[in-house]
Amino acid sequence: MRRALLIVALVLMTAGLAVGQTLPAEPSPAASVSLPRVTLNTRAAAFQSSLYPEFYRANSLARDLRWVRTHDGALIAFWQQSGDRILSLLARLSGLDWIEREFDFYLLRYYPSMGAPDPLAIPLGGVRRGQVTVAAPEGSLLQLDLIYQLAHRMLMQAEYSEEASARTVALHPLMQPGPYRRDNLALLLALVTAQEVMGLDSTLAAYNSAFLIERTPGRQIFEEHLLSRWVLSPSRTLARYLAEEPSDSPLVQATRAPRRSMSDLAARREYVEGVPLKGQLGFSVQVGGDNRLVVDRIDTTRLAYECGLRRGDVIRSVDGKRARTHKELVELLLERLDLGGATVSILRSGEHQTVVIQPGGMVDEEEGFGPESQDGKFYTPADTSGRR
Repeated sequence: MRRALLIVALVLMTAGLAVGQTLPAEPSPAASVSLPRVTLNTRAAAFQSSLYPEFYRANSLARDLRWVRTHDGALIAFWQQSGDRILSLLARLSGLDWIEREFDFYLLRYYPSMGAPDPLAIPLGGVRRGQVTVAAPEGSLLQLDLIYQLAHRMLMQAEYSEEASARTVALHPLMQPGPYRRDNLALLLALVTAQEVMGLDSTLAAYNSAFLIERTPGRQIFEEHLLSRWVLSPSRTLARYLAEEPSDSPLVQATRAPRRSMSDLAARREYVEGVPLKGQLGFSVQVGGDNRLVVDRIDTTRLAYECGLRRGDVIRSVDGKRARTHKELVELLLERLDLGGATVSILRSGEHQTVVIQPGGMVDEEEGFGPESQDGKFYTPADTSGRR
Protein backbone atom coordinates (compact mmCIF):
# COMPACT_ATOMS: atom_id res chain seq x y z
CA MET A 1 0.00 0.00 0.00
CA ARG A 2 2.79 2.42 0.93
CA ARG A 3 4.62 1.63 -2.33
CA ALA A 4 1.45 2.44 -4.27
CA LEU A 5 1.10 5.76 -2.45
CA LEU A 6 4.72 6.55 -3.21
CA ILE A 7 4.24 5.88 -6.91
CA VAL A 8 1.16 8.13 -6.96
CA ALA A 9 3.06 10.86 -5.11
CA LEU A 10 6.01 10.75 -7.48
CA VAL A 11 3.71 10.77 -10.48
CA LEU A 12 1.99 13.81 -8.99
CA MET A 13 5.40 15.42 -8.67
CA THR A 14 6.08 14.71 -12.32
CA ALA A 15 2.69 16.18 -13.21
CA GLY A 16 3.50 19.23 -11.12
CA LEU A 17 6.69 19.71 -13.10
CA ALA A 18 4.87 19.27 -16.36
CA VAL A 19 1.99 21.71 -15.88
CA GLY A 20 2.83 24.75 -18.01
CA GLN A 21 6.60 24.35 -17.72
CA THR A 22 8.06 20.97 -18.53
CA LEU A 23 11.72 20.92 -17.58
CA PRO A 24 13.94 20.45 -20.63
CA ALA A 25 16.69 17.82 -20.56
CA GLU A 26 19.19 20.67 -20.63
CA PRO A 27 18.08 24.09 -19.33
CA SER A 28 17.85 26.71 -22.04
CA PRO A 29 19.95 29.87 -21.67
CA ALA A 30 16.86 31.77 -20.52
CA ALA A 31 16.15 29.17 -17.86
CA SER A 32 19.77 28.58 -16.84
CA VAL A 33 21.05 29.35 -13.37
CA SER A 34 24.52 30.18 -12.12
CA LEU A 35 26.11 26.89 -11.07
CA PRO A 36 29.08 26.30 -8.77
CA ARG A 37 32.24 24.63 -10.00
CA VAL A 38 32.47 21.20 -8.36
CA THR A 39 35.89 19.52 -8.20
CA LEU A 40 36.16 15.77 -7.69
CA ASN A 41 38.80 14.89 -5.10
CA THR A 42 39.86 11.27 -4.57
CA ARG A 43 43.11 12.05 -2.70
CA ALA A 44 41.84 13.62 0.51
CA ALA A 45 44.34 11.80 2.72
CA ALA A 46 44.13 14.22 5.67
CA PHE A 47 40.34 14.17 5.59
CA GLN A 48 40.06 10.37 5.51
CA SER A 49 42.65 9.81 8.24
CA SER A 50 41.08 12.44 10.51
CA LEU A 51 37.82 10.48 10.54
CA TYR A 52 39.48 7.26 11.75
CA PRO A 53 42.84 8.09 13.38
CA GLU A 54 43.01 4.87 15.42
CA PHE A 55 42.12 2.71 12.41
CA TYR A 56 44.81 4.23 10.22
CA ARG A 57 47.50 3.78 12.82
CA ALA A 58 47.27 0.07 12.07
CA ASN A 59 46.01 0.14 8.46
CA SER A 60 47.31 1.60 5.22
CA LEU A 61 45.77 4.92 4.25
CA ALA A 62 47.56 4.88 0.88
CA ARG A 63 46.01 1.51 0.07
CA ASP A 64 42.52 2.81 0.78
CA LEU A 65 43.06 5.88 -1.38
CA ARG A 66 44.20 3.59 -4.22
CA TRP A 67 41.07 1.48 -3.62
CA VAL A 68 38.90 4.57 -4.07
CA ARG A 69 40.56 5.43 -7.37
CA THR A 70 39.83 1.93 -8.70
CA HIS A 71 36.17 2.00 -7.64
CA ASP A 72 35.12 5.56 -8.48
CA GLY A 73 34.46 5.12 -12.19
CA ALA A 74 30.68 4.65 -12.11
CA LEU A 75 29.98 7.61 -9.85
CA ILE A 76 32.38 9.88 -11.72
CA ALA A 77 30.75 8.92 -15.02
CA PHE A 78 27.32 9.67 -13.53
CA TRP A 79 28.53 13.07 -12.35
CA GLN A 80 30.15 13.97 -15.64
CA GLN A 81 26.93 13.11 -17.48
CA SER A 82 24.38 14.60 -15.05
CA GLY A 83 26.19 16.87 -12.58
CA ASP A 84 25.25 20.23 -14.11
CA ARG A 85 21.66 19.14 -14.60
CA ILE A 86 21.41 18.02 -10.96
CA LEU A 87 22.76 21.35 -9.71
CA SER A 88 20.37 23.25 -11.98
CA LEU A 89 17.31 21.20 -10.97
CA LEU A 90 18.08 21.62 -7.28
CA ALA A 91 18.23 25.39 -7.68
CA ARG A 92 15.07 25.66 -9.77
CA LEU A 93 13.00 23.35 -7.55
CA SER A 94 14.23 24.80 -4.27
CA GLY A 95 13.68 28.42 -5.32
CA LEU A 96 17.17 29.28 -4.05
CA ASP A 97 20.35 30.45 -5.76
CA TRP A 98 23.74 28.82 -5.52
CA ILE A 99 25.74 31.32 -3.46
CA GLU A 100 28.87 29.17 -3.39
CA ARG A 101 30.96 29.55 -6.49
CA GLU A 102 32.90 26.32 -5.99
CA PHE A 103 33.35 23.39 -3.63
CA ASP A 104 34.99 19.96 -3.56
CA PHE A 105 33.27 16.61 -3.91
CA TYR A 106 35.26 14.11 -1.82
CA LEU A 107 35.18 10.40 -2.61
CA LEU A 108 36.31 8.39 0.40
CA ARG A 109 36.50 4.72 1.26
CA TYR A 110 34.86 5.08 4.69
CA TYR A 111 32.61 7.63 6.34
CA PRO A 112 30.55 7.51 9.58
CA SER A 113 27.27 7.91 7.63
CA MET A 114 25.94 7.69 4.06
CA GLY A 115 27.67 10.98 3.37
CA ALA A 116 27.70 14.65 4.27
CA PRO A 117 26.82 17.91 2.52
CA ASP A 118 29.60 19.99 4.09
CA PRO A 119 32.17 19.00 3.14
CA LEU A 120 30.46 17.06 0.35
CA ALA A 121 31.67 13.53 1.05
CA ILE A 122 30.48 10.18 -0.28
CA PRO A 123 31.82 6.81 0.99
CA LEU A 124 32.44 4.23 -1.74
CA GLY A 125 33.65 1.48 0.59
CA GLY A 126 31.26 1.59 3.50
CA VAL A 127 29.65 3.30 6.46
CA ARG A 128 32.13 2.67 9.25
CA ARG A 129 31.43 3.26 12.94
CA GLY A 130 33.97 1.93 15.39
CA GLN A 131 34.77 -1.64 14.38
CA VAL A 132 31.54 -2.07 12.39
CA THR A 133 31.41 -1.44 8.66
CA VAL A 134 28.23 -1.57 6.59
CA ALA A 135 28.68 -1.86 2.84
CA ALA A 136 28.16 1.43 1.03
CA PRO A 137 25.17 1.85 -1.28
CA GLU A 138 25.69 1.12 -4.96
CA GLY A 139 24.02 1.88 -8.26
CA SER A 140 20.84 3.97 -8.10
CA LEU A 141 21.02 4.17 -4.30
CA LEU A 142 24.51 5.67 -4.48
CA GLN A 143 23.30 8.15 -7.09
CA LEU A 144 20.29 9.13 -4.95
CA ASP A 145 22.60 9.52 -1.94
CA LEU A 146 24.77 11.95 -3.90
CA ILE A 147 21.71 13.96 -4.98
CA TYR A 148 20.42 13.93 -1.37
CA GLN A 149 23.68 15.34 0.00
CA LEU A 150 23.65 18.01 -2.71
CA ALA A 151 20.02 18.82 -1.83
CA HIS A 152 21.17 19.43 1.74
CA ARG A 153 23.90 21.71 0.44
CA MET A 154 21.37 23.52 -1.74
CA LEU A 155 19.26 24.28 1.33
CA MET A 156 22.35 25.60 3.10
CA GLN A 157 22.58 28.34 0.46
CA ALA A 158 19.68 30.10 2.18
CA GLU A 159 21.99 30.71 5.16
CA TYR A 160 24.67 32.23 2.94
CA SER A 161 22.31 34.49 0.98
CA GLU A 162 21.73 38.16 1.75
CA GLU A 163 18.32 38.20 0.07
CA ALA A 164 15.39 38.72 2.44
CA SER A 165 13.36 35.87 0.94
CA ALA A 166 16.22 33.41 1.38
CA ARG A 167 16.81 34.54 4.95
CA THR A 168 13.13 33.93 5.68
CA VAL A 169 13.54 30.38 4.40
CA ALA A 170 16.70 29.87 6.46
CA LEU A 171 14.93 30.93 9.66
CA HIS A 172 11.88 28.68 9.19
CA PRO A 173 11.62 26.02 11.95
CA LEU A 174 11.48 23.22 9.36
CA MET A 175 14.97 24.27 8.20
CA GLN A 176 16.49 23.35 11.54
CA PRO A 177 18.93 20.42 11.19
CA GLY A 178 17.55 17.03 12.12
CA PRO A 179 15.98 13.84 10.74
CA TYR A 180 12.40 15.16 11.01
CA ARG A 181 12.91 18.63 9.58
CA ARG A 182 15.72 19.66 7.22
CA ASP A 183 16.60 16.04 6.36
CA ASN A 184 13.04 15.52 5.14
CA LEU A 185 13.08 18.71 3.08
CA ALA A 186 16.33 17.59 1.48
CA LEU A 187 14.85 14.14 0.80
CA LEU A 188 11.83 15.67 -0.94
CA LEU A 189 14.05 17.91 -3.08
CA ALA A 190 16.34 14.95 -3.86
CA LEU A 191 13.51 12.61 -4.90
CA VAL A 192 11.98 15.07 -7.35
CA THR A 193 15.42 15.81 -8.81
CA ALA A 194 16.35 12.12 -8.95
CA GLN A 195 13.27 11.06 -10.86
CA GLU A 196 14.08 13.67 -13.52
CA VAL A 197 17.71 12.51 -13.75
CA MET A 198 17.54 8.77 -12.95
CA GLY A 199 13.96 7.94 -13.94
CA LEU A 200 10.97 6.91 -11.81
CA ASP A 201 11.80 3.19 -11.49
CA SER A 202 15.39 3.72 -10.33
CA THR A 203 14.30 6.42 -7.89
CA LEU A 204 11.61 4.15 -6.42
CA ALA A 205 14.03 1.25 -6.08
CA ALA A 206 16.52 3.43 -4.20
CA TYR A 207 13.88 5.03 -1.99
CA ASN A 208 12.40 1.64 -1.02
CA SER A 209 15.76 -0.02 -0.31
CA ALA A 210 16.29 -1.53 3.13
CA PHE A 211 19.49 0.50 3.46
CA LEU A 212 17.68 3.82 3.07
CA ILE A 213 14.65 2.83 5.13
CA GLU A 214 16.87 2.02 8.11
CA ARG A 215 18.71 5.34 7.83
CA THR A 216 15.75 7.70 7.48
CA PRO A 217 13.99 7.81 10.85
CA GLY A 218 11.76 10.68 9.72
CA ARG A 219 10.28 8.59 6.90
CA GLN A 220 6.73 8.29 8.30
CA ILE A 221 6.53 12.04 8.90
CA PHE A 222 7.92 12.57 5.40
CA GLU A 223 5.31 10.39 3.73
CA GLU A 224 2.37 11.71 5.77
CA HIS A 225 3.13 15.42 5.56
CA LEU A 226 5.42 16.12 2.61
CA LEU A 227 5.62 13.46 -0.08
CA SER A 228 2.16 13.81 -1.61
CA ARG A 229 1.33 17.32 -0.35
CA TRP A 230 4.32 19.41 -1.38
CA VAL A 231 4.39 18.92 -5.17
CA LEU A 232 7.51 20.75 -6.30
CA SER A 233 7.88 22.58 -9.59
CA PRO A 234 9.79 25.66 -10.78
CA SER A 235 6.68 27.77 -10.10
CA ARG A 236 5.80 25.99 -6.85
CA THR A 237 9.20 25.74 -5.19
CA LEU A 238 10.26 24.41 -1.84
CA ALA A 239 10.93 27.99 -0.70
CA ARG A 240 7.35 28.93 -1.53
CA TYR A 241 5.96 26.00 0.45
CA LEU A 242 8.10 27.01 3.43
CA ALA A 243 6.91 30.62 3.16
CA GLU A 244 3.32 29.40 3.34
CA GLU A 245 3.85 26.90 6.18
CA PRO A 246 2.95 28.53 9.54
CA SER A 247 5.68 28.38 12.13
CA ASP A 248 3.22 26.75 14.54
CA SER A 249 1.70 24.27 12.06
CA PRO A 250 0.95 20.67 13.14
CA LEU A 251 4.04 19.52 11.22
CA VAL A 252 6.27 22.02 13.02
CA GLN A 253 4.76 21.17 16.40
CA ALA A 254 5.06 17.41 15.88
CA THR A 255 8.74 17.60 14.91
CA ARG A 256 9.89 19.97 17.65
CA ALA A 257 12.86 18.42 19.42
CA PRO A 258 12.99 18.63 23.23
CA ARG A 259 15.63 20.95 24.59
CA ARG A 260 16.95 20.59 28.11
CA SER A 261 18.94 23.12 30.10
CA MET A 262 21.54 22.24 32.68
CA SER A 263 19.25 23.47 35.45
CA ASP A 264 16.48 21.14 34.25
CA LEU A 265 18.79 18.15 34.41
CA ALA A 266 20.08 19.17 37.82
CA ALA A 267 16.59 19.62 39.25
CA ARG A 268 15.31 16.91 41.56
CA ARG A 269 12.72 14.74 39.86
CA GLU A 270 9.40 14.27 41.53
CA TYR A 271 8.45 10.65 41.97
CA VAL A 272 5.56 9.56 39.76
CA GLU A 273 3.94 6.43 41.12
CA GLY A 274 4.05 3.61 38.58
CA VAL A 275 6.78 5.19 36.45
CA PRO A 276 10.30 3.73 36.83
CA LEU A 277 12.82 6.17 38.28
CA LYS A 278 15.46 5.01 35.78
CA GLY A 279 15.28 5.44 32.04
CA GLN A 280 14.79 8.47 29.84
CA LEU A 281 11.24 7.94 28.55
CA GLY A 282 9.31 8.35 31.81
CA PHE A 283 5.82 6.98 31.22
CA SER A 284 3.71 3.86 31.70
CA VAL A 285 0.75 2.42 29.81
CA GLN A 286 -2.22 0.17 30.41
CA VAL A 287 -4.24 -1.91 27.96
CA GLY A 288 -7.44 -0.15 26.90
CA GLY A 289 -10.78 -1.63 26.02
CA ASP A 290 -9.87 -2.18 22.36
CA ASN A 291 -6.53 -3.77 23.31
CA ARG A 292 -4.67 -0.55 22.51
CA LEU A 293 -2.02 0.78 24.87
CA VAL A 294 -3.07 3.95 26.69
CA VAL A 295 -0.68 6.28 28.52
CA ASP A 296 -1.84 6.27 32.16
CA ARG A 297 1.10 7.92 33.93
CA ILE A 298 3.80 10.27 32.66
CA ASP A 299 6.70 12.16 34.24
CA THR A 300 6.58 15.78 33.07
CA THR A 301 10.37 16.16 33.49
CA ARG A 302 11.37 13.38 31.10
CA LEU A 303 11.68 12.78 27.39
CA ALA A 304 8.25 11.42 26.39
CA TYR A 305 6.41 14.40 27.90
CA GLU A 306 8.90 16.91 26.46
CA CYS A 307 8.31 15.41 23.00
CA GLY A 308 4.55 15.85 23.29
CA LEU A 309 3.16 12.58 24.67
CA ARG A 310 0.35 13.09 27.21
CA ARG A 311 -1.66 11.08 29.68
CA GLY A 312 -4.66 9.49 27.98
CA ASP A 313 -2.98 9.20 24.55
CA VAL A 314 -3.85 5.94 22.77
CA ILE A 315 -0.77 4.45 21.11
CA ARG A 316 -1.64 3.28 17.59
CA SER A 317 1.83 2.47 16.23
CA VAL A 318 5.55 3.26 16.40
CA ASP A 319 6.99 3.83 12.91
CA GLY A 320 4.13 1.76 11.55
CA LYS A 321 4.58 -1.13 14.03
CA ARG A 322 1.99 -1.97 16.69
CA ALA A 323 3.17 -2.74 20.21
CA ARG A 324 0.93 -4.97 22.32
CA THR A 325 2.69 -4.65 25.67
CA HIS A 326 4.53 -1.97 27.61
CA LYS A 327 7.76 -3.92 27.13
CA GLU A 328 7.32 -4.10 23.34
CA LEU A 329 6.53 -0.39 23.22
CA VAL A 330 9.60 0.64 25.20
CA GLU A 331 11.86 -1.67 23.18
CA LEU A 332 10.58 -0.19 19.92
CA LEU A 333 11.10 3.36 21.16
CA LEU A 334 14.60 2.76 22.49
CA GLU A 335 15.64 0.93 19.32
CA ARG A 336 14.47 3.84 17.18
CA LEU A 337 16.00 6.44 19.49
CA ASP A 338 19.40 4.92 18.76
CA LEU A 339 18.72 5.56 15.06
CA GLY A 340 17.52 9.13 15.53
CA GLY A 341 13.99 8.85 16.93
CA ALA A 342 10.55 7.33 16.49
CA THR A 343 7.28 8.54 14.98
CA VAL A 344 4.38 7.59 17.25
CA SER A 345 0.83 7.62 15.88
CA ILE A 346 -1.69 8.34 18.62
CA LEU A 347 -5.36 9.03 19.20
CA ARG A 348 -6.00 12.05 21.41
CA SER A 349 -9.60 13.03 22.17
CA GLY A 350 -10.66 10.90 19.21
CA GLU A 351 -8.34 12.65 16.74
CA HIS A 352 -5.37 11.10 14.98
CA GLN A 353 -2.12 12.91 15.80
CA THR A 354 1.59 12.31 15.48
CA VAL A 355 4.22 12.62 18.21
CA VAL A 356 7.92 12.33 17.43
CA ILE A 357 10.03 10.91 20.25
CA GLN A 358 13.58 12.03 19.53
CA PRO A 359 16.70 12.64 21.59
CA GLY A 360 16.82 16.04 23.26
CA GLY A 361 19.45 18.68 22.67
CA MET A 362 21.23 20.70 25.31
CA VAL A 363 20.50 24.43 25.60
CA ASP A 364 23.31 26.82 26.42
CA GLU A 365 21.65 28.90 29.13
CA GLU A 366 23.92 31.91 28.55
CA GLU A 367 23.70 31.96 24.76
CA GLY A 368 20.13 30.68 24.56
CA PHE A 369 20.54 28.11 21.82
CA GLY A 370 21.38 24.43 21.44
CA PRO A 371 22.72 22.02 18.82
CA GLU A 372 19.37 21.92 17.03
CA SER A 373 19.85 25.48 15.79
CA GLN A 374 23.48 25.13 14.74
CA ASP A 375 25.12 23.52 11.73
CA GLY A 376 28.23 21.62 12.76
CA LYS A 377 31.16 21.94 10.39
CA PHE A 378 32.61 18.44 10.50
CA TYR A 379 36.00 19.23 9.05
CA THR A 380 37.80 21.47 6.59
CA PRO A 381 40.16 19.20 4.63
CA ALA A 382 43.71 20.42 4.47
CA ASP A 383 44.66 18.01 1.69
CA THR A 384 43.29 19.24 -1.66
CA SER A 385 45.93 17.69 -3.86
CA GLY A 386 45.18 15.28 -6.66
CA ARG A 387 41.95 16.92 -7.82
CA ARG A 388 40.38 15.94 -11.09
